[in-house]
Amino acid sequence: MKIYENYLNTLRSHANEESELRFAANQLLEMHTEAFKRYSPVIVELGVDKGQSTRVFLNAIADKNNSRLISIDIKDCKDAVKSENWEFVQQDSIDINSLLSKKPILKNGIDILYIDSLHTQAHVLKEIYTFFEYMKPNGVIYFDDIDSGPYMKGQRKDSINTEITNRKILDLLEAVFRANYSSIDFSIHKGSTGLAKFVKHSKLGDKLRPPVFIGKRRLRLFWRILERIKFKKSYHHNNATNDSFLINPNDD
Repeated sequence: MKIYENYLNTLRSHANEESELRFAANQLLEMHTEAFKRYSPVIVELGVDKGQSTRVFLNAIADKNNSRLISIDIKDCKDAVKSENWEFVQQDSIDINSLLSKKPILKNGIDILYIDSLHTQAHVLKEIYTFFEYMKPNGVIYFDDIDSGPYMKGQRKDSINTEITNRKILDLLEAVFRANYSSIDFSIHKGSTGLAKFVKHSKLGDKLRPPVFIGKRRLRLFWRILERIKFKKSYHHNNATNDSFLINPNDD
């Protein structure tokens, strides 16, 4: 039996339940699938805690030669799991120079990065821009704790602080994507703590442009009046032509 297979089977058993359990299970299984389909991935995990994601990654790479999981946490988590494919580094996740001196293999590129350390917008921002240039082409970055829904008023995990924090992290990811949409794909999974995914399309060593934060408009009537004052036209879908489509639907 593969390492931590019982844990994977537990996740699979929850994957179709009619409860929040399926969101938590499927977010972990999404990362397992990504790691499992890669030939000999180098995976970096920022944040260990009880080792949930650590177990998932180790199961996925158990039979893959030259694959490894390197986990970083500022706390001592060296006993969270046990595997010959696992390497633990106790340090600040954004101290890249220290990390590269300890694990120079990362200079050759990272296949999967999982960001689940200090949950503040400022810290996640530093992690994204620190590690992105070391991601391989088609490398994947996962982000935990991006869904504010379960923490809103009256919900299971009702928490003002976490609700606002998670919303800020998602706003950050949208701002990074907005500034770099030619370099990354962006998708999200809602439910439980939420999971976001970047897929890199640029080369190893390429860096990201600074995020572009755009204020979200409220009060529709106010903005409609302002548009009329400025003689600005809003976008409207045009049924008479194909101008509204980036790809012409009549090209068959």
